[in-house]
Amino acid sequence: MSCATRGVAGKVMEKQERSPEAGLQIAGNIGLDQDGVIRATVKGDIRSVHKLVIAKESVVSGVVQAKDVRLEGRVEGGIEGWGQVWLASGSVLRTRCVAKAVRIDPGCDFTGELRIGE
Repeated sequence: MSCATRGVAGKVMEKQERSPEAGLQIAGNIGLDQDGVIRATVKGDIRSVHKLVIAKESVVSGVVQAKDVRLEGRVEGGIEGWGQVWLASGSVLRTRCVAKAVRIDPGCDFTGELRIGE
């Protein structure tokens, strides 16, 4: 993750096995004060006051909150966007999506509550 963080509460854990799929794992909440890209497995919530991209290989077990969100990976806890949420092809979203505007590409997998215009 190459971005300035306001604070990362938690600890970084490495997978026991070394494989090409092994990557950064974060247990705890993440707060960003600028645009960011998440390329990790996160067991916690993520909050950004700007644009946030959840990359294709990423899995987030908590809630993602940001002004704008582009989801390419997987989010289990839901997304709350104050601007636009973009569910890219191949992305997976569970639980809920709340945003002023939502873009849903063909091929995404979304199951849950959808609230637009809030």
